Amino acid sequence: MDQTAAPARPRKQRPPPKAAYVDVIEQVTPGLIRISCSGPELAAFTPPKPGAHIKLLFPPPGVVWPPADSSVETPRPPSRTYTPRRFDAARNRLEIEFVRHGAGLASSWAETARVGDRVLIGGPGGGYAVPEDLRHIVIIADESAMPAAGMVLEALPAGSEVQAICEIADAAEERPLSPNVACSPLWLHRGPSVAAPGALIEAAVRAMPTPPADAYWWVACEAASMRRVRDILTTHHGIERTRLHTRGYWKFGDSNYPDHDYGAE
Repeated sequence: MDQTAAPARPRKQRPPPKAAYVDVIEQVTPGLIRISCSGPELAAFTPPKPGAHIKLLFPPPGVVWPPADSSVETPRPPSRTYTPRRFDAARNRLEIEFVRHGAGLASSWAETARVGDRVLIGGPGGGYAVPEDLRHIVIIADESAMPAAGMVLEALPAGSEVQAICEIADAAEERPLSPNVACSPLWLHRGPSVAAPGALIEAAVRAMPTPPADAYWWVACEAASMRRVRDILTTHHGIERTRLHTRGYWKFGDSNYPDHDYGAE
């Protein structure tokens, strides 16, 4: 038997992050801040796929990153994963939405951001490949995934039948998933019931009548809830796994959950 160890695969080099500058800040709902940023480096930003992700990097105060001298070993700053909600290539402008959820690396930055602030952006990566035969889709999201749900909605073939279920804090957080594509979600409000994250989604999915066999499903919410919803769909409703796209956008108790949890393992 050949005991020769396989050569180590070279580590994939990340492209350098792109610097941009805040130019518009909007308070969309009491719990949502929309920040647009632009700059010449965003000319290299690839138009994102629906539901793609980006990395926002946050160098410590006083640290210049990336360093001017590329030969200097400088640790990569902490980062958080977000959705590139809308990219205007003509103006090199990127729109990002932030859920207000108290103190946190990115949410605290969004709360205190000012026009002109510099932001470092890595990506985009990932995203949902809309099936060519899609005619009917069920979109299920909590507030963390609503920007991505809007991107998916805007990428669907014309004439697609859409059902949407969105879990949010209360009625004040209701807003259109897209300004361009009409959709009337079933809104689930956690506030009055003080429900755990994802519990209302799980109950609504379990209570659904037998779904159409030709429907596709896009599900993104808290990671543990996402897995339970996936199980309900496959075991209770008999949905084929090939028709499911599931994603854990965050995890209760984890401030920096990985961005590649599809719940399929």
